[in-house]
Amino acid sequence: MRFVCNRCKREYSEEEAGWRCSCGGCLFAERQVHFTKEDIRTERPGMWRYDAAYPLKYEDIAVTYGEGLTPLVSCPSGPCRLRLKLDCLMPTGSFKDRGTVMVVNYLLKRGAARIVEDSSGNAGASVAGYCALGRIPCDIFVPAGNSRGKLTQIRAYGAHIHPITGSREDAARAAQEYAEGYAGHNWHPMFLEGTKSLAYELWEQNHFKAPENIVCVAGNGSQALGIFYGFQVLLENGQVERLPRLFVVQAENCSPIYREFMRAAGEAAAAKTVAEAGEAAAKTMAEGIALRSPNKGSEVVEAVQTTGGRVLAVSEEAIGQAVRELGKMGFYAEPTSAAAYAGLLELLRDRTLNEQSDVILMISGNGLKAGEEIGEVIG
Repeated sequence: MRFVCNRCKREYSEEEAGWRCSCGGCLFAERQVHFTKEDIRTERPGMWRYDAAYPLKYEDIAVTYGEGLTPLVSCPSGPCRLRLKLDCLMPTGSFKDRGTVMVVNYLLKRGAARIVEDSSGNAGASVAGYCALGRIPCDIFVPAGNSRGKLTQIRAYGAHIHPITGSREDAARAAQEYAEGYAGHNWHPMFLEGTKSLAYELWEQNHFKAPENIVCVAGNGSQALGIFYGFQVLLENGQVERLPRLFVVQAENCSPIYREFMRAAGEAAAAKTVAEAGEAAAKTMAEGIALRSPNKGSEVVEAVQTTGGRVLAVSEEAIGQAVRELGKMGFYAEPTSAAAYAGLLELLRDRTLNEQSDVILMISGNGLKAGEEIGEVIG
């Protein structure tokens, strides 16, 4: 396995690589993967049935909840042929567990004695949970004022919380300067190796075929890129005939990936209008995707373009309405995840999709993490 910078294209060996290139760019793991349906170890729990496709093998894992293989549930009351992937039922309540288990075990294998993370909430809770399970000292840097529910969860796991005044990016810088053992999910190349498991699960749950359409949210894009790169592995190994069409949703109040996508599509005026609206807004209720300077935004745009999908930006009003509608259909999702449903409704309104479209909607975070915020939305 080697690591390649997305900016300067410098290559690193495993022994040389850290969590970031010396030029400041992101590192991506590159290796040859041979993986077919016959390689699935059905006797193993969760995502580790696909370890033939991973850089870490099941026998290498020191800390695990048996994460993965979350339900894919049909929604008969949905506005199309809708199924929901319930990653809100992962061990710590979000899809971040997929990447966290890979990063934490990779760092432990390399001798880390302490784990440091920055997070708006879900990733911090995920890292804190795995560290508690493995009895590993843990420091989580968070933007001051984030959801109380997520901070309570982090505190319950016994992690040391560092509230940082300022932006999400300020919290990241503070964590990176604090100590070795940085597990930052927006930077560490092993995180995407874990989120690729989403593609393998959706493939198996869809009778070993690529789904037609997948809708998800993105802040930095680890969920969207995991799905895209995972299905690329399956395509290269002849296990699917095509890639699913990928639709990525952001909040209007913080939508840098949407603006980049629109500029690439020649819609600079629309991108400027949304940018001005976002700059005038204080924040978004979809705090899990409130990242103003994503370091993988260009990769997300390229993934969406490759599959023939779109990046959308939805309003706070639309996100709130999506929280309410999902609840009435039986799904209690945090506002960040509900933004994906708001995006789906927009795709149906503009006829990009229709009532007969087969759609998988990613529910990446549990509503129990944002009870106060959801209470305000539903009155």
